Amino acid sequence: MTGPRRFRAGRFLDAAAVHAAADANPRLRQFMRTVAAHSEAGEVRSRRLLEHLIRRIVDDVGDLHLGNALNRLERIAVLRDNIAAILDHVLEGGTLPDGVRVATLGEYFDQLNTEMRELSRPRDGIVGDAPLRLADDSAAYADSLLREFDGGGAAGRHAEPAAIVGDAFRAMPADRQAALRRAAELEPAALWRAVAAESEGGKRAAVADLETRLGGRLSSDEVARLRTAVDDLGRARSRGLQMSDARLAEALARIGDPELRAVVAGGDVWLTQQLAVHNPEALATLWRRFRDRGGRADDGPGFRAYLRHDMVTYGRGVLGEYSAAFSLSSIELFLKGPDANVKVAGTDLVGIGHDGWVWLIDDKSHRSSSVGGVSALTDNLVVNLRRDAADFRDALARLGRDDPGFTPDPRILDAISRMEDAAAEIDRINRRGSASTRPARISAALQERRLRLRVTSAAGEVREITQALRDLGLAVQPTGTPVPLPPVGGR
Repeated sequence: MTGPRRFRAGRFLDAAAVHAAADANPRLRQFMRTVAAHSEAGEVRSRRLLEHLIRRIVDDVGDLHLGNALNRLERIAVLRDNIAAILDHVLEGGTLPDGVRVATLGEYFDQLNTEMRELSRPRDGIVGDAPLRLADDSAAYADSLLREFDGGGAAGRHAEPAAIVGDAFRAMPADRQAALRRAAELEPAALWRAVAAESEGGKRAAVADLETRLGGRLSSDEVARLRTAVDDLGRARSRGLQMSDARLAEALARIGDPELRAVVAGGDVWLTQQLAVHNPEALATLWRRFRDRGGRADDGPGFRAYLRHDMVTYGRGVLGEYSAAFSLSSIELFLKGPDANVKVAGTDLVGIGHDGWVWLIDDKSHRSSSVGGVSALTDNLVVNLRRDAADFRDALARLGRDDPGFTPDPRILDAISRMEDAAAEIDRINRRGSASTRPARISAALQERRLRLRVTSAAGEVREITQALRDLGLAVQPTGTPVPLPPVGGR
C-alpha cells in the first residue's frame, strides 16, 4: 500500500510535454534554477523533481475529482433505487410503502437533481467557491512529496514500505480486509491519513475524521473492524519505516559475534535493531554484560528486556540528577554537579547552601514511594566523603597550575575541610562504641560539621525513607513537581 491514490492519472503524462510546459513558464524555470543551485545533482535533479511534483499533483487532483464523482454516483444509485422501489410499489397497484410520505418522493427527486447537477461541475461540487486544497497541512503534504521523491530509487531512505504493509493487509482476517477495501473506495485520502499518522494524537484525530467522512456508510461492526485494521497497518508501516532490509543488512554486517548477529536479525525493530544501527558499540557491551549475567545466547526476548531495563534505568537516573540539580534553589554553589555517569558509585551531587551547610545528595528516581537503603550516604559515606574531598582538592590544584593568579573561594576550602573531618570522625565512630548508639553519634557528627544528607527523587516517586535512615540524619528533599514517568511496559 503506497498511498491513497487509486487512479494515477499522472502516469499518463508525457515527460517531454511536462518539461516543455515547465520551460515555457517563468516561475517554473526559476524553481528549477533554485533547486539546481542547492543540489549536488544540479539541473538533472531539479528537472526530475519538478516532473515528480507535477505527476503527483495531477494524481492527487485527479483522485480528488474522480473520487468525488464515484461518491456521487454511489449516492445517485441509492436515490435511484429508493425512487424505483416507491414507483414500482405504486405502479403495481399498491399505496405508498409504510413510512413513506408523498413529500418523500419529491425530496428524493430534488436530491437526485442536485447530485446530477454537481456531478457535471466536479470542482464546484467538491469545494464550491473555496480554494482547492489537496491537504489540510501544506508542510506535511510537501514533506510527503519529497519523501516519495527521495524514496523513488532503490536506495531511498524514505521509501514507503509497501511490501511490509501489503503483507500486513494479507495477514488480516477477511472481514477486516473488507472493511479496509470499503473505506478505501469511499474515502481513500482520509484512510491513508489514518494509516500514516505517526503520533497517538494524530492517529486519533485522523481516525475520527475518517469515521466522520464515512458518514454512516459503514455499519458499527465494520467501523470497529476498520479501526483495528488501521492500527495494524499503521504499526506495520511504522516498523517498515524504522528498519528497511538494506539498513538491517548493513547493521548485521558490522556485528562480528554470530550469536549476537542472530539475535539482532530476529530481534525487536524498535529497540534491538535500532541500537544495532545507531550504537553498535553499546550493543556489543550490553550483550557481553547480558551473557556474563547468565543470559542465553538464543534468548532474544530476554536480551530485549535487559536492554529496555538498562536504558530506562539509565535514562531515568540522568534525568533525575539533572532535574534535582536545577530544582534545589537552596544550594548556592555545586562542587559536584550532575553528569551522565549515573552507574558510577558515589554521591550524585555535592553543594554548598546559602547558609553555608554542605549538602551530600543521592538521587533515587525510583517508582516506589519509599526507600530503605541509600548506600552512598550510609555504608559508603566515609569512602565517598574522602573521595569527593580529594577530587575537589585535585580540581583546585589544577586550576592553580593553569592560572597562577587563581585564588580558591574560602567557602569551598572550608567545605572540603569539614568533609574530611567528618569522614575521620565517622570512621572512628564505626570502629568504636556501641552499635546501638552509632546512628545518633553519626548524625551528631554531621550536624556539628554542618553537613546534610539528602535524598531526591526528581524523576521518581520516592516520598519517604525508613526510620533507620532518618536516625542517621537523612531526609527526602522535595524538588518541586516531579518529572512524569512513562508507563510501565510498552515500547
